[in-house]
Amino acid sequence: MLGIFGRRKSRKEAVAAQQWESLRTSARQLGSDFHIVQVAKVYQRARNGSKAYVIWTETGARQDTWFEGWLPQPGSYILLRGSVGYGPHNNNPKVLYVGSGGIHSTAAAGARSAWQRQQGR
Repeated sequence: MLGIFGRRKSRKEAVAAQQWESLRTSARQLGSDFHIVQVAKVYQRARNGSKAYVIWTETGARQDTWFEGWLPQPGSYILLRGSVGYGPHNNNPKVLYVGSGGIHSTAAAGARSAWQRQQGR
């Protein structure tokens, strides 16, 4: 029984690692307009989008974000393009706005750490 579960976990980890590698490759190919962020917390859902905190993987900085027409999964990674503007809901001048076409691709919550484990082998 343990062997079966171990193989499933190995496959799942390999898929997650591949998702992260795919995000990294796409980010390099798409250029400076696209960035990888991790969804730290989704704090409000609405009919037309959701509000979340994201962490920029390049800097570790946290930013309030509005995702138009989309509900991101907490912990997941997103390759996106957006613009910064004023957020009237919290009087924040630096809210990241991600439009409906701003999401390029996503990866599971454990993708980065799975990739790092694979690199250590």
